[in-house]
This record gives sequence, C-alpha cells and structure tokens, in this order.
Amino acid sequence: MSFIINKIEEKVGLDLNKDGRIGGPGLTDHVEKKTHVDFNRDGIVGGHRPPPNGGLIGKIEKATHIDINKDGYIGGAPIYHAPPAHKKH
Repeated sequence: MSFIINKIEEKVGLDLNKDGRIGGPGLTDHVEKKTHVDFNRDGIVGGHRPPPNGGLIGKIEKATHIDINKDGYIGGAPIYHAPPAHKKH
C-alpha cells in the first residue's frame, strides 16, 4: 500500500501520508543503503529526491503563481545537478 501512496505523492506533489517525503525510496535506494555504493550517480547513497517539477501541485502553482503547499517554491524545488562522475584513467 505504501508503494501506491508514494507513487501518488510523486504525481500530485504532496506529502499525503505525512512521512516528511514526497514519494519514497525504490529498489535502487535500498540496494545503495546495503552496499554503500551510489549506483544511479545522483550524489546520494540510499536517498530519494522528489521530482524537480513538483508534480501536479507544482504545475498548478506555476499556473496560479501561488505557493499552495507552502514549501517556499512556486512550481517545485530547483533542479538538482548530480556531481560529475570521475573519469577512469
């Protein structure tokens, strides 16, 4: 059931189950936590980021120019840029 709630949260852009996150960790996040390796190269080992556009709420905020979810951003948080990958010599 929590998987479904997390997917709905990602689409809507609201924390529906009040766990402090929008969406939730996937399989990659769990594997990263166990192995301490950043497989998806997002700069976080075992972490999860909400979608950068804020989902449905982000789109409504952009259209109305009102911060509906009171996160301090209109249309979602700024896009995160992962650190550059190290080149092997």
